[in-house]
Amino acid sequence: MKTLTRIATAIVAAVISLFVAAPAFAAEGGDKYNPADQFSAAGEPVNTVAILIVGAVLLIVILGGAQLIGNLFEKKDAEA
Repeated sequence: MKTLTRIATAIVAAVISLFVAAPAFAAEGGDKYNPADQFSAAGEPVNTVAILIVGAVLLIVILGGAQLIGNLFEKKDAEA
């Protein structure tokens, strides 16, 4: 049950982070937002190190948050 709680918490945290980031995607700026601009064209180098660092940080944040939130639902053993 503890594992299922942590997995569910990680999924909920990921979905909530999408809702938090949604206004940034919807903001109207001076230039019209073109989703294709965020992708590199064929032949352009990709910054692999930056992608790995961001992925590692997101993994740590999501797993850490899941651990902290999961600890809130731990059953406390009553000492007699």
